[in-house]
Amino acid sequence: MNVMITNEYEKMAEKLDLRTQAFIDGKFVNSVSGDTFETTSPANGQVITKIASCGTEDVELAVSVAKRSFEARVWAGIEAIERKRILLKWADLIEEHAEELAIMETLDSGKPITDNINTDVPESIACIRFHAEAIDKLQDDITPSSDKGLNIVVREPIGVVAAILPWNFPLLMAAWKLGPILAAGNSVVVKPAKLTTLTILKLAEFAKEAGIPDGVLNILPGNGGVLGDALAHHGDVRLITFTGSTEVGKKLLIHSGQSNAKRVLLEMGGKNPAVVMPDVKDLDYVADCIVSSAFWNMGENCTQNSRIYIHKDIKSQLTKLIVEKAKRHKVGNPFDPETTIGSLIEKKHMETVLSYIEIGKAEGAKIICGGNQVLAETGGNYVEPTIFDDVKHNMRIAKEEIFGPVVALIEFEDIDEVIKMANDSEYGLQASVYTMDLNAANKLARGIQAGVVSVNCYSEGSTNVPFGGFKQSGFFGRDKSVWANLSYTEIKSICIALN
Repeated sequence: MNVMITNEYEKMAEKLDLRTQAFIDGKFVNSVSGDTFETTSPANGQVITKIASCGTEDVELAVSVAKRSFEARVWAGIEAIERKRILLKWADLIEEHAEELAIMETLDSGKPITDNINTDVPESIACIRFHAEAIDKLQDDITPSSDKGLNIVVREPIGVVAAILPWNFPLLMAAWKLGPILAAGNSVVVKPAKLTTLTILKLAEFAKEAGIPDGVLNILPGNGGVLGDALAHHGDVRLITFTGSTEVGKKLLIHSGQSNAKRVLLEMGGKNPAVVMPDVKDLDYVADCIVSSAFWNMGENCTQNSRIYIHKDIKSQLTKLIVEKAKRHKVGNPFDPETTIGSLIEKKHMETVLSYIEIGKAEGAKIICGGNQVLAETGGNYVEPTIFDDVKHNMRIAKEEIFGPVVALIEFEDIDEVIKMANDSEYGLQASVYTMDLNAANKLARGIQAGVVSVNCYSEGSTNVPFGGFKQSGFFGRDKSVWANLSYTEIKSICIALN
């Protein structure tokens, strides 16, 4: 995609063909109640459009449709290579409309347009293609048996899956979920985040055009509490997959136990450490990685390295570089290609982030960069990249997930000490370590309790790498990679007696 100038993107945003209804049984429909809600731009607070607000009656309808499509085998029962062909066609259609989706995502979420053009949209397309290609390559098994028997182990789709999506990566998280769910042959009911609904509804349009059968993909916009609870309690939903807060994830586990003991696949919060050892040679490179991890997507990222452990011997030098690079970030209009930090998702969340900045100051930490709301006159939700120094490990800004452009710098002296501090958290999603010593790299990577550890870089891993967390960052299964395809299947053992 070509990068244009700001007003060109804004003009294109005004002309977007927005889908605003629910998508059930292959059709865009109003909610049963006829209710709608307003969705607004985080960048300026202006209303974008009104979207169907679904309720429990819509859940009953969508789940019944998904169950009917699954039992009729219109998707689960077709040849694997045909499902693959349809999903690849879906990815092609998304690619054809990539610019439109990037602009729509920026309008709806406040993310910088260059992030959507260069990262979110291309990675979403790649993710769907990856899982499509895996369909006819994952093998079942035959276990050792006698001449009088045959033992076959097969994987079958689970059935009706409910997918609850977050607002921070609307399009990409839809791809992370729908790619493997549909590749495995399931039918699905999607509950997008109320704050970011537009791009997932557009994906439904392309899914229909690609040939995904009616009833296989259903999308219900609306209130998360109402729809999430209804889906989590529904007896015909066999698995619920969720990316979001740890608090909500725990509630879904309770709802599962109160209903039909449905599978629950959770990807939740993180308070992710970065550890910088004293033997690092290229501090400038490390500073680039740390600043990228801290402020990418405005810090609204569950793998954000938000607590940075720096060895005392290099603390002063590296801190200076981090601050210099953070100050180069441009906070502003998400449609400006020069913007690297856009708007936080909503005013309420911005106020939470600002409250944590006040908490950090009250705890005795020192702000050495940022710390303020900016561009308030635009009506948007903008906060400067903020760095705290002199942070103690037990401070709230070092323990609690802020989910904004705020990071804490913490000094340490030895490797055993820093491993202990890194693990002193309820979370365990991602960690980054920087060292030239292979033994130290191995000790840190093995010792830190996290689902993903990147060495001498900041990374979540590519599409073929499983993504998920330890402890209260995740539960059952993984996103991405073939592990995700397998997470949405049941294992069946078939034992055949032969004459």
